[in-house]
Amino acid sequence: QPTLVVMHHGPSLASPRPRRSASNGPSGICLSYLLSGYTPYLSPEASHPNPLLHSKLGEQPHLSLLEQDLEYLCEGLEGRSSNPVAVLFDSLLLPDSDFGLDHTSPLEWRYEPERATPHLVLGKGPPGGAWHAMEGSMLTLSLANWMELPGLKLKDWMRDKRRCVQRKTS
Repeated sequence: QPTLVVMHHGPSLASPRPRRSASNGPSGICLSYLLSGYTPYLSPEASHPNPLLHSKLGEQPHLSLLEQDLEYLCEGLEGRSSNPVAVLFDSLLLPDSDFGLDHTSPLEWRYEPERATPHLVLGKGPPGGAWHAMEGSMLTLSLANWMELPGLKLKDWMRDKRRCVQRKTS
């Protein structure tokens, strides 16, 4: 029997401001991060391995990615998705990861509380979406860093998880 998981983000739901909802799969979790007031900017010391995208990003580095012309930034990018904005987002979060390379993201995430929108994250099960419905015998061909979310490096999470497990077994 599926369960309903509700995660509330933002000021009280009694607030007169409009509320939004997002699913609790990977895309919904990313959307929740954005709706919570975390905003992507080009890091001042950033570089991107794609020279065309790097040049475009450098044209207005003072603007958040959300305030820029996404269609223009998407031009010429290729990736695993048919959605150009998804390809741009993947390219910025994990540059050249499709080729097995581990470049640092040129983005820095700033918490801007004035951008936060009260919202609900709704799901029929635990956060993560369809991953929980897959049988244990199923494998993914995804690289580990493809499982990262904005502001959460999988390497850091794994290191912290190992520390917790070691502490419990000691």
